[in-house]
Amino acid sequence: MSHLRKIMQNLAAAQPAASATPSTATALPQVEAYRQHLRQCSPAMLLYEWAWLQQHLEDLQLCQTNGAMAQAAGGSQHVNQLLLQAEGCLQVLEAECRARDLQPQRLAHSVASGEHAWEVSNGAIRQAWGLDG
Repeated sequence: MSHLRKIMQNLAAAQPAASATPSTATALPQVEAYRQHLRQCSPAMLLYEWAWLQQHLEDLQLCQTNGAMAQAAGGSQHVNQLLLQAEGCLQVLEAECRARDLQPQRLAHSVASGEHAWEVSNGAIRQAWGLDG
């Protein structure tokens, strides 16, 4: 639960209030900012980001099916918004991978809770994924 809680806290800090309805006006700058981050990533970073995003989606789906977890994450509406945003990010990420002829896949390496590829601070994770090379 602490892994999911950290992700939810990080996302909540970056998201509008749970009662706000998502709009194209607010979603487009977030997607464009994400796209810009991805364009600056190395191939290893893109593969890490894909694995991180897959884990994030699994965590959100688990949260969506558990009322207590959904409530702790800001309510089911907020979790649904986060799922939609994560799915949109996955589409952008997969497009970037296709453009670079990369095939994302699950690897046995760990991902850092709440840290995108460009934010990973754990040296062992950075080394395992080849993020410094």
